[in-house]
Amino acid sequence: MLEYIFFHQQSLEQFVMRLEQQSIPYQARDDDMGLVVAIADDLPDAITDPLDAYYDKLLEDAENLSVEEGEAAENYTAGLNITLSDGRTTSVEVAPELLNRILGAISFAELNQLLEAIVSSVENPDNRPLCQR
Repeated sequence: MLEYIFFHQQSLEQFVMRLEQQSIPYQARDDDMGLVVAIADDLPDAITDPLDAYYDKLLEDAENLSVEEGEAAENYTAGLNITLSDGRTTSVEVAPELLNRILGAISFAELNQLLEAIVSSVENPDNRPLCQR
């Protein structure tokens, strides 16, 4: 599943409305870090790339709104949820600027693949050289 996290209800509602307009099935839930919307991770890039761009815009708008409302910028954070092989989910706090830079270069699907590879390598270490795997 591709997960999008929101810190403001309004941003979540706008994103969900976009999903519903495009008839994209989703699951929404409250999380310790914020409001999470999950969609299937096997959707074509032609669908997910515009969603990723829209999500980035919503995050940027929410950050600007927070600054306008006087919330301290240093309190603004982003997170990535990672599912471990035993089914547990953990959240990784990431600076929003870094996450935006990453998502400017790769898609959410590609980021998800990277995270899955990291989790797999941490949970199942293999000390052999890469050329021998």
